[in-house]
Amino acid sequence: MKFALNIGWQIGNVTADERLRVQQQHDRKKQRLWRRKKDNCKKRKSQNTTSSNAVCGLILPKSTRKTLLIKHTCTEFIAKLDLLHMQIDKPPKVLAKSVKENFLHDGTFHQAVGKVMLSAIMPVKGLTSSHPRHLSFSWTNIRTLYSIIFIISILVDLGLTLSRVLLKPINFNSVEPVIFRVSIVIVCINAIALARKWPALMLYWYEIESDLPVHLTEMEKGRLAHRINTVAFVAMMLSLGEHLLNIISNIHYSNYCPQTNDPIKDYFLLTNDHLFTVFPYSIYLAIWGKVQNIVCTFIGSYMDVFVMIVSLGLASKFQQLNDNLFKFKGMQMPESFWSTRRKQYRNLCELCYRVDGAISVITMISFSNNLYFICVQLLRSLNKMPSFAHAAYFYYSLFFLIGRTLAVSLYSATIHDESRKPLRVLRCVPKESWCTEVKRFSEDINSDLVALSGMKFFYLTRTLVLSVAGTIVTYELVLIQFHQDTIFGECATNHSSVASGNNIRGN
Repeated sequence: MKFALNIGWQIGNVTADERLRVQQQHDRKKQRLWRRKKDNCKKRKSQNTTSSNAVCGLILPKSTRKTLLIKHTCTEFIAKLDLLHMQIDKPPKVLAKSVKENFLHDGTFHQAVGKVMLSAIMPVKGLTSSHPRHLSFSWTNIRTLYSIIFIISILVDLGLTLSRVLLKPINFNSVEPVIFRVSIVIVCINAIALARKWPALMLYWYEIESDLPVHLTEMEKGRLAHRINTVAFVAMMLSLGEHLLNIISNIHYSNYCPQTNDPIKDYFLLTNDHLFTVFPYSIYLAIWGKVQNIVCTFIGSYMDVFVMIVSLGLASKFQQLNDNLFKFKGMQMPESFWSTRRKQYRNLCELCYRVDGAISVITMISFSNNLYFICVQLLRSLNKMPSFAHAAYFYYSLFFLIGRTLAVSLYSATIHDESRKPLRVLRCVPKESWCTEVKRFSEDINSDLVALSGMKFFYLTRTLVLSVAGTIVTYELVLIQFHQDTIFGECATNHSSVASGNNIRGN
């Protein structure tokens, strides 16, 4: 704060000095103009000697000119002094003043998700704009070009990984980096495809939610944005902690089992061994591999975050409709009321189907990845850990992966839960208010399955959690029969196994 105040103080002084310099230049210009007029007046006086003072009005008595000059000089000095004091007394403006509008929300999903999507891999312009009509996609956008360059880079990395895997016998553990990189490539390509649809999808979403019952308080309008920001922040910070633990465990092992005299080279040889089986060691190639590794790790985490925030957005819109319906639970309402609410419910169902069609591939990759890596982690938990750093990272990563999978499943299941809640209101409709629209509304809810899906292979409901748990147990029982415990002994013989164990999900 002291540094910022000093900078602001200096800026204020510089501003005052600049204003004084400009004022002095202006005064000198006025004096030159006055002398020029005086010279012109003298020329006219030489040509016409009559009433010269009346003609130009510039030739005054000597005493009067001195008085006016002193008065002008004193007035100018006082004005400059006041200006200088105003600049000194004025507090420095370090940060822009916040206004009330910066903290208000309109309750739309576009505004709630804008800042989170800005840090994503989806190249769309206008994500933080006030209205979705400002969204656009362009192939010449810098974010689009960056995504394309990254896809090409990860394809090269995938080719190098395949060349390393094919040199050795293929087993359940060796194909792990290949599966991880293939999933990242698929997600990045689908992100560009989704970016092309995103402006039209958000505009359609905006039209649907504008027709819903309005929020009554500012807290209700800002609730969705707060939940989305909280979920994204917590998930990405936990992912950052996982990656930092991975770096610590790799540094510990590279120091414990050095291959060269350079500890930095040992670390990069351990984490980027697929690069240096083809190319000779280079610090620039090592940095490229590490940066790409970090980006891939966070894209793998953001996959799940994206599914969660879309699920939160859809569930909140069903909740907005349900809150209005529960206010009239058990009351006699006209048929037009039920007709309007049924139309709003059908619009939300159509929105859910449209969103599911756009993101179903990402949902499929997210759940498939989580299922595979949970199986890998549980299988590796039978091995002996070489150090406490490895054990801390391994179990943190395992519990974080299980918790993130549960969070994705439960947040996604809230869409289906909220879509079924209107039945509790319809069952309490009085006999006098029962009509055809109420019956049609009830049949729509009972017959439709409103939920996100993984390319229609499975639907994200609460029953899916038990199904996934049963699938994991089944796979583990099969894999344990073929498992061979890895004994970490000499560094030279176990380097590849430890490196593979430390690079879970590309870490």
